[in-house]
Parts: sequence; structure tokens; C-alpha cells
Amino acid sequence: MATSIADDAALATVSMSRIRLGEPDLPTGVRVIPRQEAERVRNLPNLHARIDELGLTQEYAAFRDRFLGWRKGEAKGAQGEASTLGQSRNGFGYYYPSMEVWQWRRTLSYWISVTFFEGSIFFTISSFMYCYEEELGKQKEAMTLWGYVGGKICFIVCTYLMCIETINLTPSQCEQRSAERRKSESTQRRRVSITDEDEMERARTRIDSDYSCSSGSDDDTDSSDDDERRVRSKADEIFFYNPFRYKKAIANLKEVGAGPWPYIASIIYFIGVGAFTIGLAAEFSPIPKEVEHWTLLISFLIGSFLFWIGGVAECVENGVFTSLSIHDQGWWGALLNMVGGLGFFIGALLGFEPSLSYESNFWYGIGSVIFAAGSGIQIVMWKDEQFGLTFLAVLNHLGGPSGRPMVLTPGGNMQEEQTFSRTGTLFIMIHCFSSALSFYASAMLMHSVKHNTNLTMVRWITMSIDALIPCILAHIMLVLNSAVIKTPTMAPFRQLYIGARVLAACMVLNSGGMIIGGLMDANWHVHHPEEPSSCLNGTLYLVSD
Repeated sequence: MATSIADDAALATVSMSRIRLGEPDLPTGVRVIPRQEAERVRNLPNLHARIDELGLTQEYAAFRDRFLGWRKGEAKGAQGEASTLGQSRNGFGYYYPSMEVWQWRRTLSYWISVTFFEGSIFFTISSFMYCYEEELGKQKEAMTLWGYVGGKICFIVCTYLMCIETINLTPSQCEQRSAERRKSESTQRRRVSITDEDEMERARTRIDSDYSCSSGSDDDTDSSDDDERRVRSKADEIFFYNPFRYKKAIANLKEVGAGPWPYIASIIYFIGVGAFTIGLAAEFSPIPKEVEHWTLLISFLIGSFLFWIGGVAECVENGVFTSLSIHDQGWWGALLNMVGGLGFFIGALLGFEPSLSYESNFWYGIGSVIFAAGSGIQIVMWKDEQFGLTFLAVLNHLGGPSGRPMVLTPGGNMQEEQTFSRTGTLFIMIHCFSSALSFYASAMLMHSVKHNTNLTMVRWITMSIDALIPCILAHIMLVLNSAVIKTPTMAPFRQLYIGARVLAACMVLNSGGMIIGGLMDANWHVHHPEEPSSCLNGTLYLVSD
């Protein structure tokens, strides 16, 4: 890292010599760096050993190659060309000025897509279960109400992170100053003759002093200015946790050329989840049934409408209404989210007619399936390093025609990098399924204490925790997948990683078997209330009377 920057500095120093000799103007993309600054860059420590210890060498190298490729303007469309739909006029380094920023946005988009997908699974299962609530018997609440609770938790996390990402989306301070420096140099070059060495030297020194990102200076005045800039930079880099800071969000999005739609979509989704949560809370509150009924209907109607409008905002962001970019993953993801929200809204409207209860829940289920498909596309986008997902398109078009990152090859050519892995994406989804099914199994066991007087409290707690362990393990694997993109090649990590995937598939089968057995047992008691359970010879005592 230090070597590559030092080479840039050396090249700039050579360019200064050319100016003094009256040679032609500087090459495009080269700026003059003072000798003192160049010397400080050469003395920077080599961090490769430290990066090796953290296991990040491969990913950092890919990040560095992409950054250098874009900074040198070697990718088509990077400099001055008219931007296409959703394409940023700024390069990779503008949005990812450092490895820390890249990791932060990568991790944030990962959990947005994962929690969106997991929440859709909860809503899908519970909505269809509501269609047959009379057949669920004693497991009705566990399979419907508690499933909605799990889904709400996931959607609250997802939409909150969406708001946080849009509010805190800012370009690099040094990138901003570099742009200002280039603009000032261009203006100064037009005013000063290139043959006037002394005047050009003083002009460049003054520009470097005004826009430098370094923290050191030889005189007190420059030191004071640098301190002031650092204070201002720290103020600009404050992390905001309040999702309702709309002025900050819109100002930041405007600054990076994204427009207001990413924040509009995010905050609408977030408010919509809040409306859903109010209706769900009413079912747990000791209020009259009539009040609970109307609170549930109205809050779900508002929440469903807002989810639909949030999908419309994503469609505007991705140009769904103005283009047919059928090869764009973000285009399809936004379209599916809008249609899923429409399914929710239709279900909410039908809910006001008691005789259409089945149709209402069925439409909720259809909308949830479509949302699951849309969030599945977001997971694929994350694997392809399109970290803007469906709501922040400006981060998805920093690469080639398909939106994937452009990598500078050893031969000096730019090519689109294929980071998508079908197996990796599939197992992220399997971990989400494992987590959701485990949650349902645990809810069924916790709910069984109401109907089984022979079950002691200690045994009830231990069995519920046992059923929840796959959910915990699944989220541990999801955390691991956020850091490990590809299967390790070194033993024994490769074997452990593959073994964890096999275990995830086994956990899905185990939790699914518990749910099916519990539902069969509950349905038996609905139709044979006076007879003992015949389900698997009564071995499912965990949920039996």
C-alpha cells in the first residue's frame, strides 16, 4: 500500500520537474505533491503483515485493485461521460475511500438483505397458517402470532439499518478536497503562464496548503488551519443513529449525487413496520376485543400501504417506470418489493370483510412470498458487491455493464469481476430458513406449557432452549458468512466450513420435522379432543397433553 502511494508521489515530483523545464501540461489524473508530503508517504509503514494476521489480504487486494483502477480512470465511463441510469459520475474511491468504509457498508448491506429475507420467511409461513387457524388447535398462536413477532423484529432491524446507511452516506473528505484542488489548479493554470516557474510554484504550493489532507505543517498558522480542518472533518464524520434526521440524509444524498429517493424508501418502510407493530402489540394488550380488532385492521392497512409506497420509491430509484433494464438485479428487486407491498395492501383491504378472512391472509402470504423473492435478489446483489441493494442504486453502478466491480488485471486491462457464488448464496438462505424454523419450534414448545400440566417448568425451559439452539447457531453462521465470502482452502478450516453447511441442512430438517409433528398432533386433538395423540406413537410428548 505504502509503495503504490509512494510511486504516485514520485510520479508527481517528476511532473513538477517537467513544469520547471517548460514541458507540456501534467498528464490527466496526476497532481503535484510537495516534496515533504511525498517523503512522508514514502516513510509510511507497510501494513501487509498486519492485514495477513487478520485474514483480509485477498479481499483487501481486490479492493485496492478496484480503487486504483477507478482512480486512474482506466474504466470506461469513469471520467466525464454522461452517466446512464443510476450510474454514478464518481469513481469507486469516492464512495469507498478506505478499507474501513468499504467493510462498514458491505456489512450493513449484508444484514439488511439477510434480515429482510428472514422476516419474509416468517411472514410467509404465518400468513398461510392464518388461512387454516382453526386447524392449528393449541398451536395457533405459536404458528401465527409469534411468527409475526419474529418477522417484525427482522423488519425493524432491516428498515432501521436502511435509514442509518442513507443518513451516514458521505464521500471521503480527502476526495472532496482533491476535487476542489483539481478545480483550483485548472483555474490557476489558465491564469498563469506555464513558463513562469516561480509564479506556478507559488500557486501550486498555495493550493496544496489550502486543500491538503495532511495533519502536519511547519509554521503555526498552517498548524492552526490543519487543526481547524480536523475539527471540521470530525464534525462531518459524526455517526448518526436517529433514523428521522431527514435533512441530514437528503443533504448527504444530494452531495453524492444520489437524490432523495433512497431515504424516502427507507423511512417509509421504517414507519410502515412501526404501524404493523402497533397492530401486533394490540393483540398482546389487555384492551377490549372490539378495540383490538379495529386497531389491528387499521394499523395493518396503514403499514401495508406504506410498504407498497416504499416499493414504489425503490422503483423510482432504480428506474423501473422509465426503463426495461431486465438484466439489472436492482430493477427486478425493486419491482418485486413493490408488487409484494401491493399484495399486503390487497390483503389489508380484504381484512375489513369478515367473510373474506381466508382471502385476506392468502394475499398476505402471496405478498410475503414476493418479498422473499425480492430480498433473495438483494442477497445475490450483496454477493456481487452491489452494496446499494434495491434502495441505493448509486452504489450499484460503479463497475461494468452488470454492475459488478471492475478489476485491474496484471496485464493492465479492466474486466468485470465475478464474485457471485450460487452455493454461498443458497446457504445464506438455508441459514435464514434454519433460524426461522427453529424459532417456530421453540415457540411451539414454549406455548405447550399452557396445555400440558405434567410438564415441569425446568423441563419446559430446557426443551425450549434446545429447540432454539439451531436459531442461535444459524445466526453465528450468518455472522461468519458476512466475513468469509468464499470457502476457505486451508485445512482444517475448509472441512469445518463445509461441515457447518451440512449441519445447517440437518438443522432445517430437524426443526421442520418438529414443526410438522407438532402440527399433526395439534390437529389430531382438534378432531379427536377426547382421544390420546396417535402421532408417531406419542413420542412427540414435547407438545402433547
